[in-house]
Amino acid sequence: MRCASNILSVIVQHALEAVSEIVNRVRESIHYIKSSQTVYEKFNVMSKEVGITSQKCLSIDNPLQWNSTYSMLEAALEFRDVFMLLQENDNGYTINLSDLEWERVTAITSYLKLFVEVTNVFTRSKYPTANIYFPELCDVKLHLIEWCKNSDEYISSLALRMRSKFDEYWEKCSLGLAVAAMLDPRFKMKLVEYYYPQIYGSTSAGRINEVLEGVKALYNEHSICSPLAFDDQGLAWQVGNGLLCLPSSEKNSRDRLMGFDKFLNETSQGEGGKSDLDKYLEEPLFPRNVDFSILNWWKVHTPRYPVLSMMARNVLGIPMSKVLPELAFNNSGRILDRDWSSLNPATVQALMCSQDWIRSELEN
Repeated sequence: MRCASNILSVIVQHALEAVSEIVNRVRESIHYIKSSQTVYEKFNVMSKEVGITSQKCLSIDNPLQWNSTYSMLEAALEFRDVFMLLQENDNGYTINLSDLEWERVTAITSYLKLFVEVTNVFTRSKYPTANIYFPELCDVKLHLIEWCKNSDEYISSLALRMRSKFDEYWEKCSLGLAVAAMLDPRFKMKLVEYYYPQIYGSTSAGRINEVLEGVKALYNEHSICSPLAFDDQGLAWQVGNGLLCLPSSEKNSRDRLMGFDKFLNETSQGEGGKSDLDKYLEEPLFPRNVDFSILNWWKVHTPRYPVLSMMARNVLGIPMSKVLPELAFNNSGRILDRDWSSLNPATVQALMCSQDWIRSELEN
């Protein structure tokens, strides 16, 4: 899996580079207003004349933090009419944004708004599970499809480049994202069935079937290899600290009877027995609520779905995004200096563990 937060950051940088000249002029406009108390007071008077009631404050962004650029543009759009009035009444203000440029600022700001919201979803949890990414990235893909239809050729061509970059990620990772979403009992296959017709149109049925076949193949691997697959046949297993294990004597006998296990699994399926996966997909969706914990749900339902719960633990633990929350909006990336890059692996591990322990103590 590629990093989901990273692909969004790459797309944002493409967008900001394409409109860098306009963004710089907005930045210069705000700098002009904030650089003089007289101009600033004049601007506030004009804001009242125009009827601006926004609580947002004009501020210059940090170019290395793209969410701050979004905040700057969002606030500037609130005062668009005031900027135009200032242009007419202040000879010192020579930065002239046309209506078309303001429309482009509006479009780019709406793009950035979506990416900020999605990135916040990815980073708001210290330990995000893999199921949260699919609906957010489906929404990104649908917006990119819509943005490509913009009547402004400049904006539509930019959206096309952004979509092309996103599609590289999507083709490699969408199956894994969909499987993780299927393991969310609030959605199961319904989320895939909801989004794929919007994304793929007439070919959606084949795409949905690909996901289902992928889920079945992954389940079958767990079913054959897992000592939990035959719990219904009376093999004891224990739950401790969220982990599943067999007593050592059972493990040894199990190793000698792996062929029998496979035979038993195949014949029981042929005789009409339902697998964990069949039972899970047939049962009603779990109600959506704010306090839902998917890991707790699977822990509680492990006795009912012994094989599928092991599959869920493996899939939900996949790190779909590897960017630290404090670096999620960073344009510059992490810079490795000579001293840091020359550290041996044991030292790096010790530093990372120490940092994590210290952070945990501070949080507690």
